[in-house]
Amino acid sequence: MKKVFTDDEIKELSARYSIMLVLIPMGTIYIMNNVFMLGFTVNNNHTRINSAITVIILLGMNVLIFYIYMKLADDLRLRRMTSVYEQQLELCERHQQEREISMLQLRDVKHNMKNNLVSILAYAENKEHEKIIGFINEIMGECGVTIAAVSNSGNIVIDSLIGYWYVTAQKKGIDFSVDICIPMMMPFKGADMCLILGNLLENAVEAAQKAEGKKYIAIKMKYDKNNLLLSVTNSYVGKLIKTKNHRLKSTKPDAGNHGVGLSSVYRAAAKYHGTVVIEDSVPEQFRIRVLLYGSQE
Repeated sequence: MKKVFTDDEIKELSARYSIMLVLIPMGTIYIMNNVFMLGFTVNNNHTRINSAITVIILLGMNVLIFYIYMKLADDLRLRRMTSVYEQQLELCERHQQEREISMLQLRDVKHNMKNNLVSILAYAENKEHEKIIGFINEIMGECGVTIAAVSNSGNIVIDSLIGYWYVTAQKKGIDFSVDICIPMMMPFKGADMCLILGNLLENAVEAAQKAEGKKYIAIKMKYDKNNLLLSVTNSYVGKLIKTKNHRLKSTKPDAGNHGVGLSSVYRAAAKYHGTVVIEDSVPEQFRIRVLLYGSQE
């Protein structure tokens, strides 16, 4: 039992499932006690031997049950990690496609740049400013060029995730601002970054779209001396419920199947001895900060 309940996956179990697990050895102890009492009441060596064999079988069944449970927990962890990797690959592929499209558009713009500049110069010499603006907007429209405040740090995992959730937020009428100062390479696994940032942005979009009044999301990332500070702020409506250890508790009706995202964030941050802090001091504003510590030189 000590081996089981020190497992990270078991620690995140709800009280109901934890009680159900504890009932297994408790029921076994009760049955073993009755078996022993029956064996001594009969006062027969053969019965005592059978009682001892029964006890050994019960102990073996307990060990087997918990062993199978731990294997299932490991299998669930692997499935979650596989899902994270699949999401990361999908985002990277989308990011690569967007880069290829941008390169093709840039090549076309360069090819037509000379003729366009001649036209713009002609309008400028005649002081036809409105025609210059209209001509530039026409060029941008033909090339599919749009101005958007999306991350362009060079870190493909971060840029892909922010780009994806930026588009999603825009479709839902949510203002999305980005303030990022990070290098292309960091001492954190891409899968962990994908898990942390993906879950935080998904929760932020879900909460912001339900907010009353202005809907917004603001993400900030700063990297300094091998440490990463990530902050996500969003509008929300409602009341936060926290557990005894100050972690956020899911308010959804089916809480047993939700709240997995933040639990994954806590586990991923713990790999780097990091901290996760939730702030709700400002009315109708939710902010979560994640601090990750890289290897110190």
